[in-house]
Order: sequence, then C-alpha cells, then structure tokens
Amino acid sequence: MKKVATNGPMKAFTINLSNFFTFAIIYLYRMQFAKIHLSPQQIKLVTDPEWILTKNEILRQLKDSFSDLHTAQQNLIKAAGLPEEVLQTIGKISRGENYLGLPWIVLDNPRHFIRHHIFAVRTMFWWGKYFSTTLHLSGKWQEHFRNKLSNAHSRLQQNNFTICHNGNEWVHDVLSESFTPINRISLPSFEAILAESPFIKIAACTGMENIENATEILMEQFGFLIDSVSNG
Repeated sequence: MKKVATNGPMKAFTINLSNFFTFAIIYLYRMQFAKIHLSPQQIKLVTDPEWILTKNEILRQLKDSFSDLHTAQQNLIKAAGLPEEVLQTIGKISRGENYLGLPWIVLDNPRHFIRHHIFAVRTMFWWGKYFSTTLHLSGKWQEHFRNKLSNAHSRLQQNNFTICHNGNEWVHDVLSESFTPINRISLPSFEAILAESPFIKIAACTGMENIENATEILMEQFGFLIDSVSNG
C-alpha cells in the first residue's frame, strides 16, 4: 500500500511534466511557423479551381499545336540538305512551370546538343510573354554555317532577328539585354561575331496578341532560319 501511495502522485507529476514539455514544444514551433498572408485577389484565386483548369487546357492545346508544328518542320528539314549528323536525334517537345516564374512549352527540332558543338532550333511558348524561334549554333557547326549566315545578314536585318553571342549561353528570353537586334550590327561586325564568338543564338519572336496565328508565324520564322543555313 505504501508503494502504491508513493507512486500515484509521482506518476501524476510525471504525466503533467510530460504534457508541459509537449505543449511547450508545440508553442515554440508555432512561434517559428510563417503566417500565410494572402491578398483578397490571391484568396479568390486559391479558392477557385476553374482558372487553373483553364490554364491547363490552354497548355494542352498549345502542346498539340507544337506537335503539328513539329510535323510541318520535319517536312521542311528533309528538303533542306542539312548534315545527317545533326538530324540523328529526333525533335522533342518539353513543358515546364517555372522559367523565370512562368509556364513554358519548348519544341527542339533539330536538337543536336553536343557540348561545344550545338546545332538546334528552339521554338518556345512563354506564358504571358511571347512565342519565339531561336537558331543555336556553336563549335564546328557555327564554323560550318558561318558563311551562309553572313550571306543572310541583310535578310536577318529586314526580318527583325536578334542575336546573342556572349555571356550565358542558356538565356532564353530573346527580349532581354543579352540579345541585340541584327539591324544595329554592320556586316563586318556581324562576320566578326560569327567567327569569334563562343556560340551564337539568332532569334525572332511574336507577341501573345498573335496567338491565333502563332503556328503560321513560328513556321515562317523556322523556315527562314533553316533556309539561312540550307544547302537547298
């Protein structure tokens, strides 16, 4: 009886102490948790699934249109007389949610991404921004097509193409300061860029206001770039 009487209060004390530490730990964690502060507009969006479903449907349709675009590109590539080496890897459509915070869809075709020796044409949709087409060359392919691109200088100027040739090779924002309008570059300077730069990216874009005609515009841009390096 004495043992029971002694252990009873001690057991209760132990339980109470355990509860105290549990609540203390929970309280301390709560003090560290970041509060969720949403604006009325953000609350409206997070409680409404329709806008995200609409966004997903838009991206689905755009991906389907890129698939059709790939088929059309293949027909043009077959007639262009491009080196077989750069055509060994088939075109690919990729999709993501966060290029500088925004969703994107990319079609790489051709997509010969060999380190220091790249030949690729990238067609891109960037949510809220634009559609773009970019010819990306480096190494032996840059040297291989240098004269052809030099001959296309005036046409690239007339069609508002831009060029990136230094800095970060993987900047895809063709309206960023990394890209310079070719109509601001003289032919001798353009030829020097083609000969001396570690890579070149020649690009054009069209705004979202042209979304209903985007496939046709992108195909025109693609055809122009392929023609600029074509043996046909």
